[in-house]
Amino acid sequence: MTPKLTRRNLFGLRKTPAPRLEPQPPAARMVAQIQPYDCLAQRGQVCSVCAERCPVPGAVQIDGARVRIIASACTGCGICQQVCPAPQNAILLWPGPNLQGGTHDK
Repeated sequence: MTPKLTRRNLFGLRKTPAPRLEPQPPAARMVAQIQPYDCLAQRGQVCSVCAERCPVPGAVQIDGARVRIIASACTGCGICQQVCPAPQNAILLWPGPNLQGGTHDK
């Protein structure tokens, strides 16, 4: 037997309890990682865009032709990934809580 069709039933205006929301685990903190084969600086070209545009002082360090991301300082904002001028983006964002050590460098 089907319930009586009324405007209230049709438009879902019946009084039903709101669904209970269960607490969700916190989102993983993202950390940037350099892909050395795609990075212009590590391929011998002059590039420091990621270090210049990073809002966190010291999170991206360039030592000669080696680019390093300091994982403990990286906030995972993704600005470095957005401004990377390499033809194939050289910066990836990875979940950070499982990282061992303090740097991501290749």
